[in-house]
Amino acid sequence: MTRPSLVNTALFWLMLLLGTAALAPCLVLPAWLERQAQLECLRARAAYLEALQQRLQVVRKQIEHVNDDPAYVLRLAEQDFGNAIKVPEVETIWIDNGPAPGETSAPQQRSPTVSAGAAPELWPELGVFVERAMQRYPQAHLFVDERTRPWLMGTGGMLILAGIVLLGAGANRPEDTARGGIRTRTGRPART
Repeated sequence: MTRPSLVNTALFWLMLLLGTAALAPCLVLPAWLERQAQLECLRARAAYLEALQQRLQVVRKQIEHVNDDPAYVLRLAEQDFGNAIKVPEVETIWIDNGPAPGETSAPQQRSPTVSAGAAPELWPELGVFVERAMQRYPQAHLFVDERTRPWLMGTGGMLILAGIVLLGAGANRPEDTARGGIRTRTGRPART
């Protein structure tokens, strides 16, 4: 066996690099874009959960006031039914809609929630690199498009396969065959 020629080696590496350059984005970009969409969905759900928890806290305070404060119940009844309800010996005083009785204006402790950053990036540098590349090269969507992605993957795979075959073909060629001779199974030149 002989070593592959310099041309075969150069073509192998060229085909390998071109095939990898075509195949790698087809494999990485769809997964990365799907992860970004999932992270955005997680952030939206975390914001929704936070809003629900705040609303739950307000409703619990209101229930507490309804159970403990008859004046609060009277104000709610007047607010809902207008001046139709008159209670003897009670004078209505209109005040600013500040905090309800018993509430303080100090910030309340929040229960632990899912934060927007709950799923950290595995490699933040890679995420930044891919994001910049997607913005800089709008043609990068060809690697994700369902019409072009299979063609690019096939082209990349074929380039890699052709490079491997080309490199292997040069290494397995016997010397006599390279000079035009034919060898038999025993390795001796055939008689002609």
